Amino acid sequence: MKIGAQFLPEENHTFLSSVRTADEVGYARAWLVDGQMLWHEVYVYMTQGLAATKDIVFGTAVTNTLTRHFSVTASAVATLAELYPGRVLLGLGRGDNAVRTLGLKPVPTGELAQTVPLIRALLKGEEVDIPGGRRARIRWAEGGREVPIMMAATGPKNIRLAGALADIVMLYVGTHPESVKWGIEHVRAGATQAGRHPDSVEIALLTAMYVSDDQEEAWQECRWAPAACANHIAYAMKWNPDHGMPETMTRLARSRDAYDYYAGHLDSKADHTAYLTGDLVDDFVLAGPTDKCLERIRQLERLGVAEISTAYVNGKFDQMKRVGREIIPAVAGAGVR
Repeated sequence: MKIGAQFLPEENHTFLSSVRTADEVGYARAWLVDGQMLWHEVYVYMTQGLAATKDIVFGTAVTNTLTRHFSVTASAVATLAELYPGRVLLGLGRGDNAVRTLGLKPVPTGELAQTVPLIRALLKGEEVDIPGGRRARIRWAEGGREVPIMMAATGPKNIRLAGALADIVMLYVGTHPESVKWGIEHVRAGATQAGRHPDSVEIALLTAMYVSDDQEEAWQECRWAPAACANHIAYAMKWNPDHGMPETMTRLARSRDAYDYYAGHLDSKADHTAYLTGDLVDDFVLAGPTDKCLERIRQLERLGVAEISTAYVNGKFDQMKRVGREIIPAVAGAGVR
């Protein structure tokens, strides 16, 4: 089991100190948000973060193929992979704040299905057919390095697509075992349908984690996560009438307030988190004393989760150090004890 960290590309000095701390205490991965209207440029921050650390692996969580042309993304990631071998991942999705803040719709699932294989081929320097009848390749990337691709998803169609195409699927469905089991079943179905072995796809889970003996404090620090996830769930429910989501997911969407990206996106103190009860928060995060967090992690690992990707930890030095002392050693190695 890996423990990953997610960061916002902002306040560069704090960001760099944060990724160094995550690297030092044993986090496996550093995922950076791509949202050009709310935060700084993700690839600038990834480059600086890679240069400032030794072991931790960096990736986007996530970029999209609407605001960035797929060839530009492939070139940027291939460049970083050449400079920092084995330490770069590419995280892709349909687009959240990066497209919605511009009044645009997320990338259609079918379009994403066509584009991801093109990106994978371009990363290796292969020639591809692009829309318009042309063939193209990244000239300098011939014989390039394999870069693992992560795809993030909440709805059933996109989870299945990720299972068919990605090396890593990052589920954003909460942490309740019933919800996670539902998500993993769709990943495995998508992989099987594509002729892949289901176990070849790594499962990551985007969530908030805050370890504290003060339960109310822990819930408060994590309120942003279910509020943001409710927005994704509601969208998936709207466009997938036969979604089959468990009650542990849908009840959150039915309870939600209106969501405003500019008024505290990913902020636990934003007005649109006010409706959340402790029970609702617990279905979507890891919050509370160490033993409580570890017990939920044990449940998730037994279901097949390989990474707990915890967000957003800019400047949370004491919390990262506590996770490094009490959580990471307990989940490292051959399994959670």
